[in-house]
Formats: sequence, C-alpha cells, structure tokens
Amino acid sequence: MNIATFYPQHSILQQHIEYYYFLKADSPDFQTTYYAFPNIAVPLSLHRSATYEIKANYTGVQAIKNGPCAALIQRNFQQPFLVNLQGPIDKVTICFKPCGISSFINQPFGEIAPEDSQAFLAWDQWPAYQRWQNKFFATDDNQERVDVLEEFLLSIYTPFAGQALLDKAIGWLSDFGEQASIEEMAERLGLTTRSFNRLFQKHMSISPVAWKKIARFRHSLKNKLFNAQFKKLTEIGYDSNFYDQAYFIKVYNKLTGSNPTAFFKSVEKLADDHLIFRFVKE
Repeated sequence: MNIATFYPQHSILQQHIEYYYFLKADSPDFQTTYYAFPNIAVPLSLHRSATYEIKANYTGVQAIKNGPCAALIQRNFQQPFLVNLQGPIDKVTICFKPCGISSFINQPFGEIAPEDSQAFLAWDQWPAYQRWQNKFFATDDNQERVDVLEEFLLSIYTPFAGQALLDKAIGWLSDFGEQASIEEMAERLGLTTRSFNRLFQKHMSISPVAWKKIARFRHSLKNKLFNAQFKKLTEIGYDSNFYDQAYFIKVYNKLTGSNPTAFFKSVEKLADDHLIFRFVKE
C-alpha cells in the first residue's frame, strides 16, 4: 500500500482544503482493515473502480475491474469508524477544512451527508465530473492528477454565502481558552441559540457542542503526538480544556473506544502524519 500526500496549489483551494492523499495498492490480494477516529476535517474519497458496503460505523470498499468510480464521503463522526479496503485500490481523498466543502456543492452539506458515511452524489449532475474522472484516472502520475483535480474543483467553485459567519463560530469553538457558551456565541452572531444550532447542523451536519468535543479531542491528540513539551496526559488534557482527568478519559473512551494510554500505544501515523489509524491485525 502506497500513500502519497499533496497540498493544494491554488490560493482559493488552500482556503478550503487541508490536503489530498493518494492511496494505491497493485495486488488483487491486497486487504487492510483499520479504525479511523473523529476528525474536524471532512474526507471525500474517489475510487477508480469499486463497489462498496456501508453499515453503521463501517465502510468497506472492493476494487473491481471496469467498474464505475465510487465516491464516498464522511461527516464528522463521533466514534471509531471501521474501514476495510480490498483489491487493487486506487483512490484520492480530498480532506476539506471545516465548512470547506460548502463552496463546491450546491446544497447544504447536512443534506448531502446526513449519515456518518454515504455515497457522494452531489457532482453527478455535472457532465464535467464524468469527463474529469476519465482524465484523472487516465494518468498514474500523482502530480498530474493534482493538476487535473484542481482544474475541476476551480471550475465548480462557488463562494458559500454563509462562510464568514460559520468561520467565526468555528474559530470560537476551536479556541480552548474561549469560555463563551453556545448561547453567547449565538448572541455575538446576532442569532437565537436555536437558529445558530440549526444553521450549524444544516451546513456542518453536526451540532456545535459535538463539533467542539471533536475539535478538543484532535487538539489533545496533536499535542501528544507532535508537541514535545507535552509529555503527561494530565498536561495534554489541561491544555485542551478538559476540565478534569475523569472527563478526559470519558471522552477518549467515547471517541476512540479506549482510554488515552491504550489509544496512543495502538495508533500509527500516515500521510505526513495527517492520518491517525489503528490497524486491525490479522
């Protein structure tokens, strides 16, 4: 299994997309199973030729010959998510920043991705999408693929009218020194609490409270794995604004299925350390 990571080249795309990664396996006998964990990024995966199975907390993809492109998208799920890949997988995953995908779709994200995982059909209506698939998968050169992908994304780019407002909310929710309540955030935005929650759910497919919990988890994960100054779990929890150790452990059990100590011992880092997976050993 080969994984290659690339970053958006165009300044517009840099505002909305964190990175792309390509995953390719040449063997028809290839198989891997792993757990992915809650993330504030939104991954959209485009498979060259594949079938798929989606169940609660699970997505399986089987590469096939001469089949259609399979496009799958996940929202910000809130518990461990099991993935199984089989066969000669050839895919690209676009990892959108929070609310980033909204400038590349023509309906609210909450309508496109009401479940943790589903087929992505929002681009099927555009003839350019089919032409893009053919051109994209006609080359095996990843840099050429990035160029083709970005050309397509820029062709469908439409600035999302609610971006500035939601960016403010996302900024506050990601600031763990910020003690404002959801009610106070709504008031700052000139909205009622109900309207704020409905707007966030409509365009993010998750509530503000649940999103903040995931953001806090990812912040603590980043500190543990990449910040040398944080060595003790108590320090990590405190910096990420978990109000006590018991709550810190409770959140990790919910989002990862294990306590923090066991979790950090079990995961692997991939794709320039953007991907944190726990592989299921055969």
